[in-house]
Amino acid sequence: MAIPPQVRTKFYALRALAVLLGLFAGAIFILRPPGFGLHLLAFLAIFIGLWIVRRSNASVWRARGDVLSEWSSNKAGRVGPLAWILVAASLLVCGATYFLMYLDALHGGKEVWPVYAFAGAGLTLVLTLGNLIARISR
Repeated sequence: MAIPPQVRTKFYALRALAVLLGLFAGAIFILRPPGFGLHLLAFLAIFIGLWIVRRSNASVWRARGDVLSEWSSNKAGRVGPLAWILVAASLLVCGATYFLMYLDALHGGKEVWPVYAFAGAGLTLVLTLGNLIARISR
């Protein structure tokens, strides 16, 4: 990809920052500190690094003139019914697994699989809802 000279420094600086954030997150996962907050910090560093890479690509695209305006795209802000169905289904599954986790807690909390199912359902809900929000805010 040919990077215009006026954005070359910004592009490489943002990419270097993203690599540093990735190395920071990798070091946390390799060293395995006992704190859950540090793992959340590592995940946050990964997501911020990916966002920085996206912003650096956008600056190059803008400088090259490859970005279309939102008004020229007739699909801007549209969300299909499949996205809404996936969010609703993942919300229902999240509620059902929470209920299973609640029932297990009433019976002494001896099973661990409802917790894992709830975590998986929550992750699925976050991913589908994030996709929906990203499509709406385009």
